[in-house]
Amino acid sequence: MLQSIASYGSWRPALVRLCSAFLCAGSLVAASTADKEPHALAAILENDLLYNPAPGKHQDRHYTQGLKLIYLDRGEPQPGWTGALGLSKLTHALPGAGMQSSATNFGLVLGQNIYTPEDNRATNLITADRPYAGWLYLGAAIQRRGLTSAQRPVLESYELNLGVIGPEAQGEWAQNTVHQFRRLPAFAGWGNQLKTEPAFVFKYGCAWKWTFDEPSSRFFDAVPQGGLNLGTVNTAAGAGLTLRLGWNMPDDFGVPTIDSPIGLSNGRRRAGFGFYIFGRAEGHAVARNAFLDGNWYQRSHRVNKKPLVADLSYGAAVAFGRWCELSWTFLTRTPEFDGQKGFDQFGSVTGKLQWSF
Repeated sequence: MLQSIASYGSWRPALVRLCSAFLCAGSLVAASTADKEPHALAAILENDLLYNPAPGKHQDRHYTQGLKLIYLDRGEPQPGWTGALGLSKLTHALPGAGMQSSATNFGLVLGQNIYTPEDNRATNLITADRPYAGWLYLGAAIQRRGLTSAQRPVLESYELNLGVIGPEAQGEWAQNTVHQFRRLPAFAGWGNQLKTEPAFVFKYGCAWKWTFDEPSSRFFDAVPQGGLNLGTVNTAAGAGLTLRLGWNMPDDFGVPTIDSPIGLSNGRRRAGFGFYIFGRAEGHAVARNAFLDGNWYQRSHRVNKKPLVADLSYGAAVAFGRWCELSWTFLTRTPEFDGQKGFDQFGSVTGKLQWSF
């Protein structure tokens, strides 16, 4: 017995040291996890019902609905599936945007857009209004963040979406299923929608964040951005400016919409509750829009699009610590084609989760 006690006394210091080392390692792992680039998962839902939900004050027309799901991993130095696909090597071959890159994220997207004319009762082709169309797609994205030589934060995004336009995009099913659930009239003219075609669009976007200094960035910033789309779905260039005002604002580049050149703004979140309001103005020069110009290599209904389109939007966002952000955007778009009656208006709701484990 005494011998056992003596032996315990001999190894007890080693046990204490081992437990201390384990606790220190655990705290280092926790600290390391907190410092890692976060994963991000977001959903964007757009619909005119979200602009004015009052009964009798909304209707499906033109850009009827959009839904986009976005996932961004924490990127380097843990490439995982991105390493297997060679995306980590690809980022080093991409030209920079005048910045010293400090973080790279890789993402996947899944989305669907639905477009209709205004009259939901007509079964014949409405030649004076835009075509019925659905667009279903999968995509991959690369996002880089860093600082310019003037130490201003910059965000750069590359996104490639591949999918299908036509009945296989399930626009008719999605719209009329929702209408049936909400006891609204179905749209009767989907037999006139664009024909089946494979489609793609490559999107590039870059945004810069301007603040007076680091402390003031929690309360105010200005975010100019520019972008370029190339593809059978859309070929256009655009630029815009976002102004944000709030308290303990997230350290990111603002709220995206589905058509934004940057699909999601990832980054480390500030601790504690935060909120902000924002306003944004954007202009677009449009060379091709499949949902106005019609099918790419088949004859189909089309309208004469306007080459210049402007978007004006405002909204609010709320951040719950480092892990969750919710936002609501109200957007007004100038006419997109000759003969369009009035501006289009729709709302956009975004929910985003981030985690670092």
